[in-house]
Amino acid sequence: LLEAVAGWDEMDSTSISGPVPNFAGSLDVGVEGLRIGLVTELMGEGIDPQVREAVTAMADRLGSAGAEIVEVALPAAAYALSAYYLIAPAEASANLARFDGVRYGHRTDDLDGTTEDMMARSRAEGFGPEVVRRILLGTYALSAGYYDAFYGQAQRVRTLMRDDFTAAYDQVDVLISPTSPTTAFEVGERAADPIAMYYSDVCTIPSNLSGDPAISVPVGLDDAGLPIGFHVMAPALGEEMLFRVAAEVERLAAFTDRAVLATSEEVKP
Repeated sequence: LLEAVAGWDEMDSTSISGPVPNFAGSLDVGVEGLRIGLVTELMGEGIDPQVREAVTAMADRLGSAGAEIVEVALPAAAYALSAYYLIAPAEASANLARFDGVRYGHRTDDLDGTTEDMMARSRAEGFGPEVVRRILLGTYALSAGYYDAFYGQAQRVRTLMRDDFTAAYDQVDVLISPTSPTTAFEVGERAADPIAMYYSDVCTIPSNLSGDPAISVPVGLDDAGLPIGFHVMAPALGEEMLFRVAAEVERLAAFTDRAVLATSEEVKP
């Protein structure tokens, strides 16, 4: 699929010209000779012990398969979560401003009152609590007097994050970490605690801020029978290397036959 959609598109100003790599050809190469960096900031406090154990075990198996595993620091990762949840809501508040029920988005069936009343009802009905929360946060971060203090600072953290990744990829070919600090929580379990819910993104946000490709591969199950994700990150346009490592992780994990309900008696950690 990536080979089909990659490359130059004259109708897409964000596309890149140049030959499209043979991504499928990288799947059977293996990891021998690669330097793989384990991100220390994403393996410490806040990571569930079972998740940490599974990721460490897979890193060891990649080492046995011929890769060199080294610890790599991304200092700005400590601030990435806070930065992301200022930048993303700010962008959301700007992008969703057009959804007024007139040109875009849901339109209320209650058309009584003024146009402004209709827009307000349309947005109230169309946006859920989390979307409203992010719009409010983003609008506040972009407001006069707070732009530099919040949004501007978050963008500076993004630059630091990008610099950290550049330095890391001078040392290693790819980076690895957990995909999430915990396995899946029950639906609604963290609805009343947005901070705890946002923390689930702590491992994937750094590569989102840097704009680099990443992939998640399941490598095992916790005691509740829930899958544990293994996160692989690569430098920009490094998808061939990304798939090369992910394919080896998938082979080593032998997870293809575990597509069963987590509550099944057949599931063992």
